[in-house]
Amino acid sequence: MYIKEVKTKNKKTGKVYVKHVLVESVRVNGTPTPRTIMQLGRLKLPRDLWKQLSSELESRMRGQQSLNIPGTKQKKSVIIAASKAMDKYSLVKDEKKNKDKRKATKASRNNKDVIEVLADDVSTGESRTIGSELVVHNIWEELQLSTLLKNLGFSDRQSSIAEALVTGRLINPGSELATYHWIRKQSSIGELTKENIENVGLNSLYKIGDELVKHQFKIESHLKVREDKLHPKRDSIYLFDLTNFYLEGQALGNSIAHRGKSKEKRSDCQLVSLGLIVDTDGFPIYSKVFKGNISEPSTLKEVLADMGLLDKTSLLPDLPTLIMDRGIATKDNIDLLKEYGFNYVLITRGPRNKHYLKEFENYKEDKSFLPIVRNNKTIHIKKVMTDDNRAEVLCISEGKRKKENAMKLRWIEKAMEDFASLQRSIKSNRKGTVNNIQKVYERIGRLQERYSRLGKYFTYKIIPDSENLEKAIDLEYTKLPVFDVDSHDDPLAGSYVIETPFIDYNAEKIWSLYMTLTRVEKAFRAMKTDLGTRPIFHQGEKRTKAHLYISILAYHILCNVEYKLSRQNDNRHWSTIKDILSTHQRSTVILTDTSDNIYHLRLSSQPEGEHMEIYRKLNIKPQKNMKKYFIAKRL
Repeated sequence: MYIKEVKTKNKKTGKVYVKHVLVESVRVNGTPTPRTIMQLGRLKLPRDLWKQLSSELESRMRGQQSLNIPGTKQKKSVIIAASKAMDKYSLVKDEKKNKDKRKATKASRNNKDVIEVLADDVSTGESRTIGSELVVHNIWEELQLSTLLKNLGFSDRQSSIAEALVTGRLINPGSELATYHWIRKQSSIGELTKENIENVGLNSLYKIGDELVKHQFKIESHLKVREDKLHPKRDSIYLFDLTNFYLEGQALGNSIAHRGKSKEKRSDCQLVSLGLIVDTDGFPIYSKVFKGNISEPSTLKEVLADMGLLDKTSLLPDLPTLIMDRGIATKDNIDLLKEYGFNYVLITRGPRNKHYLKEFENYKEDKSFLPIVRNNKTIHIKKVMTDDNRAEVLCISEGKRKKENAMKLRWIEKAMEDFASLQRSIKSNRKGTVNNIQKVYERIGRLQERYSRLGKYFTYKIIPDSENLEKAIDLEYTKLPVFDVDSHDDPLAGSYVIETPFIDYNAEKIWSLYMTLTRVEKAFRAMKTDLGTRPIFHQGEKRTKAHLYISILAYHILCNVEYKLSRQNDNRHWSTIKDILSTHQRSTVILTDTSDNIYHLRLSSQPEGEHMEIYRKLNIKPQKNMKKYFIAKRL
């Protein structure tokens, strides 16, 4: 091979153009003939280096290492020129391959697929979202839920409706009625399921929700086994907590709807409670719906029994470690855990921190308290051993301490203002004032309802009129010196005590274990916000349970998506993923050919960069899946 200089002249302008090519000499009918191998453009390389360049290019084209000409030193400029030439050669080579491929594809097409289109008559319609649906459908199939439902007796259509119902709760959070409108008018989920359910009826959605609840135990058992296989875990730690949801309407026919203390401060509404167990990665293990006024501690034994963990005759492997909030951790429940051999990490009910008042008063000077920082917040912890060979970790959070002191100061100051207002009313002689002693007691009673710890921080005395005992003439009240309000210094503010039988664990490990309880709190937040479970509009018990269980299944999908992304250092939440994928859509392209035939092409848009990044991390390969329909002939 050698480099040849080629000159061409523009006949009109007379300008001469120079370019260089790499050629080789071949014999054609016995005659030596040059054949162009590579276009090099116009080289700026000195002529005495052309031989080195041709040798370098020849070696690279043959996949060999760089060849040095004997007796010469390879120039850096030669290496650079060869690299540029090879880059261009690779692009030309790839383009030639693509061109040949396009030619082959075009040649293989049937003539009936090629039509001349009137460009002015091209339009689109029926645009529906496809991005988030692809993600949910992929996870649904990974969890083998279609196969499970088929084994449970669901038809292909019923299985498709179940998938759409759960997908709707994830993408368009709300009631089953909202999901019904979403399936029919906004989503292309019906094109991904086994059967097209774009025209599904509302009653079909309700009935499938009821069927899913009937098979709850088998579905949850299947999901646990499948998720453990897809995402192997090394520990067996269960986090248990309760929350409640409020219902719109009176729910008179709902036997589980009752008034109680609402976690969302909606005690004016009927409530239903949901008990949920999740693992340390946030995956749901078990769920159960309780009455709205259920006592939290009473749920533990029922839940453990339902899960088969209280059967002493069963040959279960190691029992899981249970982590619970203080609302469930009564003495009776702790005794229950000890009886059955459970390990646990919890905060007990009652003022356990009072037993360590001296330690909490001097936590800053006590060198045995270990300060740890999490999320820019400092927590001081100290491990102590109890007489019954249990470990307790004394914890005091500076951020929580400031917050509790501020809240306590605020309500005490407000209570003092209310006492002063009542005192002024009693002393006043104006018409309409409160001086009837029975009315004064009623007002004091309202203050006690408003401030539950009023008796701990205040003493008061009603002074009656000596001539008329039914009339009050004064109210004396005193703030007790429980702690110095002016200095905001309650030694127990922000303190709590964690109990566990893990005596070999250090204080930080025990505290970290307890803090995993935030995973179940995260699940409740996701169900109430991301999945739109609240409020519940159903008035009957059966539909209320179905509504909640659809959210549980949707949360399984959400956990799988976020977990798979987090394994690739992508910590975006589902709400962010959903917003990004909302721009990937599927539409109908309406075409008219030169013979006035009207065609509809149903196809998905080309995924954008952000879409493809998510699909790649979730191992999803989106396909156009184009469908062509002849509609009519224009008259």
